[in-house]
Amino acid sequence: MRPPRAANGLSARDGLPYAGRMLRRPALPIPAWLLCLALVAGCSDGGGTNPGTTLDVETLSAPGPYAVGEAQLTLVDPSRRTQANGSYPGAPERTLPTRIWYPATSAGNGATPSSDGPFPIIGWAHGFTSGNFEGQFVGAHLASHGYVVVGPSFPLSNGGAPGGPTIADMTNQPADLDFVMRQVAAGAAGDALAAAIDDTRRGIGGLSLGGGTVLIGAYHPTWRMENVSAAMALAPASCFFGSGLYHDGSLPMLIISGDADMLVSLAGGPGRAFQWADAPIELITLHGGNHVGFLGIEGKDGHNADAGIGCAAIGVGGSVAASGIGALSTLLQEGVGPSAFDASTCLDACTQEFPASMPAARQLQITRAAALAHFDAALRGDRAKARWLATELGTQIDDVTVSLRR
Repeated sequence: MRPPRAANGLSARDGLPYAGRMLRRPALPIPAWLLCLALVAGCSDGGGTNPGTTLDVETLSAPGPYAVGEAQLTLVDPSRRTQANGSYPGAPERTLPTRIWYPATSAGNGATPSSDGPFPIIGWAHGFTSGNFEGQFVGAHLASHGYVVVGPSFPLSNGGAPGGPTIADMTNQPADLDFVMRQVAAGAAGDALAAAIDDTRRGIGGLSLGGGTVLIGAYHPTWRMENVSAAMALAPASCFFGSGLYHDGSLPMLIISGDADMLVSLAGGPGRAFQWADAPIELITLHGGNHVGFLGIEGKDGHNADAGIGCAAIGVGGSVAASGIGALSTLLQEGVGPSAFDASTCLDACTQEFPASMPAARQLQITRAAALAHFDAALRGDRAKARWLATELGTQIDDVTVSLRR
């Protein structure tokens, strides 16, 4: 049985108040679809969804009209160094093995890009001890619906990082995303793919440490990315972020998190981001969803799969990942001060096994549907999908709760 839900969509065990606030004058323009949704009654549909189309999880999670092509290449940024890490002395450049998923004329590696573009581009950030393959779980779905998704393996947080994976380099990862997105749009993976990209419509997404990277890239005054119009963070590792990190951001943000997540508690990271970040922001709570369910990993014998997989990567209380917390805290405070760092809720990680009642396939289905609706709304002006995500998703199915501040 899941815990009772409060009116704000967070479960009783999370104990978070709803923090509504008025829409500030944004640092970046808010897209017309959001202003229509938030301020004007009865706006007409525009962009993307055909009149009469039924929007639901099943429809939006189904593969799109395009075959998915894939490309792999290694990009090197000579303008930024890789810091020393344990026995690793560092390097004067940042090496970024990168995977790309894109709309194509046929499926597979090296397939010819579709000529129907140009398409929006999404940068995908992977989690701690993971790698660029992780983008396939949501990225391939977006590619089938007309997006180019670019995912690097970060130099020091990937599973094979020299000196061992660390979170200390996290603030450098938004710039890694920006670099690979711009390089691919400029032709690093071929002129045909570059011609298929509209670099003026840019979004970012990520899971776990990658979700935290997305929050930094969206909100931090020193480390944020420029010219990003939409962001999505899945179970963002952000328990060490203080309120000061969320500094005058205004791009549409979607956070998706499970209330059975053993690595990233709803209250400790996603819930605080929802409270502290500027509107527009939406939080989808997956009831019975966990952390590795975003990767399609199912538990066995009724156990939460986080316990045997995710928790092995970070340790009880995050002890394995904690070695980089000192260096990270200094970087997070750059340009902000002490209010950017607050690790008071981090010790709860992997200390209790929650019943993960949502099947991994269902978790991915909802995530893919919500991701497509969010990016179509923000990057394609699809107002019907914006309304579905904000007002209809939570009423159509009973295994999610949607909380919205706009």
